[in-house]
Formats: sequence, structure tokens, C-alpha cells
Amino acid sequence: MKKQILALVFFSLMAVGASAQEIVMNNLEDSLRVGWWDRNTQVAVNFSQASFNNNWQGGGVNNFAIGLLFNNLAVKHKGKGVWTNDIQFQYGFLKNKGIDLRKSVDRLFAESKYASSISPKLNWFAGVNLLSQLGGGYEFDENGVRGNMISNFFAPAFLSEGIGLEWVPKPYFTVQLGGATVRQTLVFNDEVFENKAIEVEAKNGEIIRRAYGVDEGKNILNELGVQAVASFDKNLTENFNLKWRYQAFVAYAPETKPIDHNINLIATSKIGKYFNVNFSLIGIYDEDQVKKFQLSQGLSAGFSLAL
Repeated sequence: MKKQILALVFFSLMAVGASAQEIVMNNLEDSLRVGWWDRNTQVAVNFSQASFNNNWQGGGVNNFAIGLLFNNLAVKHKGKGVWTNDIQFQYGFLKNKGIDLRKSVDRLFAESKYASSISPKLNWFAGVNLLSQLGGGYEFDENGVRGNMISNFFAPAFLSEGIGLEWVPKPYFTVQLGGATVRQTLVFNDEVFENKAIEVEAKNGEIIRRAYGVDEGKNILNELGVQAVASFDKNLTENFNLKWRYQAFVAYAPETKPIDHNINLIATSKIGKYFNVNFSLIGIYDEDQVKKFQLSQGLSAGFSLAL
């Protein structure tokens, strides 16, 4: 119940920004000056499939894959202030004959941020962002058989709130430094906790069970730290968009930890009006998960629609 309430509250706030009533104005510049919304929405569905009959001699295995992508950016300008709401969702799965269905990508990111101008290229900001996944993730053995669930919706999830300074040298490139950032790591799934739990020694010498940095029975880990974010979003050509975001977080309370790194990149090339090719890359380094760099990349093509 806790995770449903948190999700409902957070996405309700995001929806306020994303669904504010838009009034048609004769002059776009005037409309931005008085504070109406500027939106950019992208929807894409990608599908691939292959099958072979018993007489086929060229090798191969029956398979199919489906990928979904949804991006929505809504920006409101009023005076020196800018309120930005960003939702990014990627989900995909694949199925090979004889191997259980598995996810190929699953990322849910949402951010709401208010920034106010100090100088032409420098702002102060306050914001909140959420990073999680939608569906269950599982271990697979060497034969492709599905095993234990190791992730799910809000298990884990990372919720960050912070204030700081924002440098905007170009409209499409932003660097943020949040010196007072609070981050919650959330694990609201008992099955995921049990399958990922390890025994660690606490400061008082007690042996406790912990998953994704969260102690048994607590569901939430609160940390105070410094967060740095660099983001880029630009149409490099009429039909090619590059979007990437790098986020680093170093905790200094309740204990100091190595820097967590999170990288996300999406490159989209449009083919005609309704088709696209997408390349995505996700990179994670978080010692609370595993002391190795995690990397996922995918390439897909299919239907797209810009709203």
C-alpha cells in the first residue's frame, strides 16, 4: 500500500504540470511571457519477430521482441522562473523459443524542478526526481530458465529532493550541483528483499540483513549527500535527436559512501513521419547493488509519434 500511495502522490504532481490547460495564442512569444506551457511528447512502439520451419537449414531460433518508449517534457515560463516536468519511460521484452520471457529494458524516470534566474546563465533550483522500474526483473540460469525475482516496481526505487545551483550555457545543455540533497532508497517488495538480502556488520558490530542498502524491516534508506547532474537534449539534425543524462550522488550521512553513477542515453532517428530507429544505453555503478559497473544497451526500430 505504501508504494501505491507514494506513486499516486508523485505522479499526480507530475500530471498537474503535464496536463495543464493550453490556451491557443496568436503569438507564441507572448504566450510564453505570460506563462503558458511548452510541451514536447514522443511515443514509440518497436517490434521485431523471426520464425523458421523445421526444414530451415540456415540456423536461427523463433523469437519476438517488443519495445515501448514514452517521453513527455512540459516547461512553464513565468517571469524569472521556469517550472520543468519531465517523464521518461522505456520498457521492452523479448522471447526466444525454449527460453522464458525476459525484459530487455525497463526504466521509469520522473522529475519536477523549479528554477529561478540569478544571471543569464545561472539559476538556483529546487527539485525532486524518481528513478525506478515498472515490472519484475528475474535471475536466469545458463539455460534461460527464470529464477528468483530481484527487482520490481519501487523495489528498488530512488527518490531525490534537493536545492542548489544550475548552469545553463546553452538551451539544450544544463549542469546542476545540489549541495543539500536528500535521497531515499525504497524497497517495497518482500520477495525482492529476501532474494537480494545479504548479511553485513553494522557500526555497533551487530549482524543485519540488507538489500540495496536498505536494512531489514525498514523499507527506506535516507541519505544526505551532494548530487551533480549534467543533461543534454537537442535535435542535432531535423530527423535526429540525442538525449542523455548523467547523475552522480555521494552520500556523507548517515555514512560516507563511494560515488553512485547513473547514465542514460537515448538517440532517436526519424525515418519519414511515423517511423524511427532508437538506440538506448543505461549505465549504473552503485555499490549498494553490486560492486561492478552495470551496462545495458539496445537498438530497435518501429512506429513513433511526436505530439
